[in-house]
Amino acid sequence: MGSTKREWIPLYNFLDRTKLTAHLTEMAARGWLLTSITPWSWKYRRTEPRKLKFAVTFFAGAGRFSPAPAPGLETFRDYCAQAGWQLAASMDQVQVFYNEDEHAIPLETDSALELANIRKSIGGPLGKSYLALLLLSLFQVGFSLWQLVRDPVDNIGSSSSLLAAGAYLPLTVLILWGLFSYRRWLRKAGATAETGAPLPDLPSAKWLSILVMVWSALLVLASFASVSRSAGMVLLLVGMLVFFTLAGFLTNLIRKYLQRLRCPAWGNFLVMIAVILVLTAAALAGLMALVMGNAGTDWFADHPAAETYTYQGMTWSVYDDPIPLRIEDLAEVDYDRWSTEARVDTSFLGSHGEYRQDARLGEGQWPELRYDIVTVKVPFLYDLCKQDFIDWVERDNDQIPPEYREEYRPVDPSPWGAEEVLQVSIGNEAVNQYLLCWPDRLAEVHLPWDWDLTVEQMAVIGEKLAAD
Repeated sequence: MGSTKREWIPLYNFLDRTKLTAHLTEMAARGWLLTSITPWSWKYRRTEPRKLKFAVTFFAGAGRFSPAPAPGLETFRDYCAQAGWQLAASMDQVQVFYNEDEHAIPLETDSALELANIRKSIGGPLGKSYLALLLLSLFQVGFSLWQLVRDPVDNIGSSSSLLAAGAYLPLTVLILWGLFSYRRWLRKAGATAETGAPLPDLPSAKWLSILVMVWSALLVLASFASVSRSAGMVLLLVGMLVFFTLAGFLTNLIRKYLQRLRCPAWGNFLVMIAVILVLTAAALAGLMALVMGNAGTDWFADHPAAETYTYQGMTWSVYDDPIPLRIEDLAEVDYDRWSTEARVDTSFLGSHGEYRQDARLGEGQWPELRYDIVTVKVPFLYDLCKQDFIDWVERDNDQIPPEYREEYRPVDPSPWGAEEVLQVSIGNEAVNQYLLCWPDRLAEVHLPWDWDLTVEQMAVIGEKLAAD
């Protein structure tokens, strides 16, 4: 057995001191003495099993970016040592001591002074960091929701957008719970301090922290699953994870180095911001170079082409995807070298499929077919998606003369087998662009402009696009 061991992500709140110190006492009785603590792990060294008494206190002058050691910290530790309290480990303001005397006088004997020290040591930094994280989380969640409401057709099936919002929801809950719990503890501790009794503990929210970690792991797996069809995107995602890991490691090394150089806290913080910006810029430059270097290839494509061909010095892709409605379903054509492409995104909110059928360039004038199908699983999004289709057609009407304005106008839905059908008109001229509406499905169809649709063709279109 080794001489050291680590506990990864212990999930103890440092104000949950009764449970925390009891755990450290148990570890010492098993022959493991705490030697260092980080946000991610606690390190122990092997010793003879001993009965030790542990205590957790805080030093206001020490901080994440403050010069190290903080002024007065060594004097404070010497004072503790004179009382038999030896330093086991520290992290920023947190100081963990142990004493071989089970009946030693506690480090903190004045509850009011202890509470004031806690407020100064961790209350302010905790509030600022939690507030920053909360604003970041709320912004990300709000931005994702705003995107969904603003552009529901393109985002209803977007797993990436929903994953971005989902990634921050548990974190937001954890932050709000932490702030609420701390404020409640402050009120309780304030009342206790007035009586001179020992301050209460702030229970660790282990179950919530575990939930956040499990959720985060599932999101990472879901992210890989969403891009699994593209080797380039999988590699890119792995690269991003490696980048964030290395960036975190590097910035932490620089932060500690600046602390040892006695750099002021504000200077250390500004250097960290500058380093993060430089690393981010370098990562973006590398990403752009990677994407540009692989332009025209299927390396980043989640939808590889069946084949390619060259026309007028350029390479064009040909797809052979199954699509619900084909030109051959509507008209007889003496051509069989079509490119049929289907791009379908699906989420728990619904799905959005983009379909097209095109002839190869340079092989004659053949009709083209293009349509979108949106299936809505959450009812309140139906009207938003319908209005999104309408708004996209009418987006420029305030900038052009009335005779050129585009708008959707209702037509008879019965030939189509739909509940409602809208047709685009440019001025007073109707064109072959339709919006077909069913209770949970919308389909926007772009047909050849010179087609004069028959009732039979309308029925076929409605039947094909309404089917699952």
